[in-house]
Amino acid sequence: MYKQLFLLLTACFLWQQQGNAQNKGMLPLTGMRYVKEGIWAKMIVVKINGEQLYGNRIPWNKEIEVSLQEPTGFTADKKKIVYAGAEFNLFSAKGDLLLKNPNLFLLNEAKGFVPKDYKSLSMKIGIPEGLIQPNSKGVIKIRVYDLKGKNQLTLEYPIVIAYPRETIPFTKLILPLVSPAGSVAMVTGMKAKNLAVSIDTLVSTNPLMAYMKLEISKIDGTDIVGLLQGKETFWVYDSEYNEIKMKDILLKQVGGNLEGGNVNCMLKIPFHLKTAPANGYYVRYRWESQDKSQVMDIVVSK
Repeated sequence: MYKQLFLLLTACFLWQQQGNAQNKGMLPLTGMRYVKEGIWAKMIVVKINGEQLYGNRIPWNKEIEVSLQEPTGFTADKKKIVYAGAEFNLFSAKGDLLLKNPNLFLLNEAKGFVPKDYKSLSMKIGIPEGLIQPNSKGVIKIRVYDLKGKNQLTLEYPIVIAYPRETIPFTKLILPLVSPAGSVAMVTGMKAKNLAVSIDTLVSTNPLMAYMKLEISKIDGTDIVGLLQGKETFWVYDSEYNEIKMKDILLKQVGGNLEGGNVNCMLKIPFHLKTAPANGYYVRYRWESQDKSQVMDIVVSK
């Protein structure tokens, strides 16, 4: 139990370090994008019925809770009370505004949040049935702001409406991979020791392309066969989160024990032509086991 608590606290620390390194970025598992302007949190969690989501498929008529764990950046009064607001907007994939709430914290607007309620700022929202059709996309946008100052945090959560009676995967424990600056990686249902990131411009498959090289070491909880049979996806975005479609496939090498316990994985993800600018990209990689109980999600900014 103490070991799991230590790892969870480590995850919080790593997540905070990633956020402190830049004012904008993308979080793994949910693909949530953020722009922080003075407000941040140790963890940003999405839950339904108290269970944590690690994807972006959302059911109808279920209360979705987005919470900021131990947020910072709000102005506190002499009694350590903070006054927070949270504007919520739901957009369709085309950018049409479907739902709006100027302040999810309206009931606390006058009295604020005392310290014990401030440890986790929870925003609860719902998507009515039929507003977005099953398997259609949308974007949840939340702007958390300080009513007594100018600081704010903007979150954009791309979602897909689940089919009726579709099973939505949840998890109780998310663990970090030790990773270098400019990257953040999380896993659930498995463990891994660390992540190394570098750029490879010598790939013979396409000598005109630069590749993001990800080396994940000592994966525990699956084996070589499981890694090869899982579903994997990668995305490349520019600095404004516009997706860049890649024609080249990712390259993958898996090695280690056939029965698991010490499996290593090396990935090479194409993300820009050598003639294009070398910086200003977000590269995201996601691997899921066949039953979706195990997930590895990595985001690297370059």
